[in-house]
Amino acid sequence: DLLNTLAQIALGTLGFTGVVVALKHSSNNWDDYEKIRFQALVTTTLTAMVGSILPQIIVIATDNDTLVWRLANLGIGIMHLANFGSIIYLAFKYKIKPELRGFKDILDTIIGPCLIIMHFVAALGYIPWLKLLLVIGVVQQLYIGISNFLDFVGRK
Repeated sequence: DLLNTLAQIALGTLGFTGVVVALKHSSNNWDDYEKIRFQALVTTTLTAMVGSILPQIIVIATDNDTLVWRLANLGIGIMHLANFGSIIYLAFKYKIKPELRGFKDILDTIIGPCLIIMHFVAALGYIPWLKLLLVIGVVQQLYIGISNFLDFVGRK
C-alpha cells in the first residue's frame, strides 16, 4: 500500500535525521535559521507519517469508507495548518525574512496554503478525490521534510 510505504519513508527520514544531528551538530551552536529548518523537518515528516496511517486508525471506529477519508483529510489539514503556523511564528520570533530564491520557493509557498484549504474543503465533502488528496498532502509534507533535511545536512 502506497500510504504504508510513505509512512516508512517518513520514519526512515526521522531516524536518519537523529543520527546526522547527533554526529554533526551541537544544539548549542545552531543559528535561528537552523532551528526553524530542524523544526520544519521534524514536524512535516511526522505529519507525513501520521497522515499515512490515519485512515488505518480511523477505520477502526467506522467502516464508512467516505467518512474515513474525509476525517483523514481533516486530520492532515489540521496538522499541516499547525506546522505552517508554527513556522510563521518562529520566523517572526527570530526576525527571519523569507528569501524566495526562485520558482521552487514561490511554488512551495503557494502549494502549502492551497493544500490546507483543499483538505478542509474535502473534509466537508465538497471535493470527491479524497484518497488522492490525502496522498498528495502526505507526499507534500514528506517533500518539505526531506528538502529541509538536505538543506540542514548541507549547511556547514
